[in-house]
Amino acid sequence: MSKLTEKIPGIAALILVFVSIVLVLLIYVGGNTDAIKDSAGEELTVPKFTDALLFWTYALVGAVIFITLFMASFGFIRNLISSPISALKSLIPIALFVILFVVAWSFGSGEKMTIIGYDGNGNEGNWAQFTDMVIYSIYALFAAILLTIVGSSVYTRLK
Repeated sequence: MSKLTEKIPGIAALILVFVSIVLVLLIYVGGNTDAIKDSAGEELTVPKFTDALLFWTYALVGAVIFITLFMASFGFIRNLISSPISALKSLIPIALFVILFVVAWSFGSGEKMTIIGYDGNGNEGNWAQFTDMVIYSIYALFAAILLTIVGSSVYTRLK
């Protein structure tokens, strides 16, 4: 029985890869739907199986997020039972990320951005502020990575 349980993850991974390959191949060889026109009036062709590939991608990303959160919470609870202090210390990076995102959100602007050829409302208000938050967070994390690299090299030379 244990040999079967050892083989199940490998078989599941092969099935997921096979379905992904088939859907990607269908994008290339499955034909196109009727041409649609973009905002500039140019005709665009859309593969027939685009929706299937997008839904498959959404399902895979959702499964990864669910499994990651489940395993992280399972590990946290197990660690909380065996060593409560170290479990609470493991929450410090999460708290730092929350602080980073709150500060980056407060730096963001909700003003409407002028984008040539776009007339929707996805470039103002909360969405504009969210975009700014992501950009500022990337800047801060990049700076933290650089400081870590420099700091670790200085630390190893002084050690």
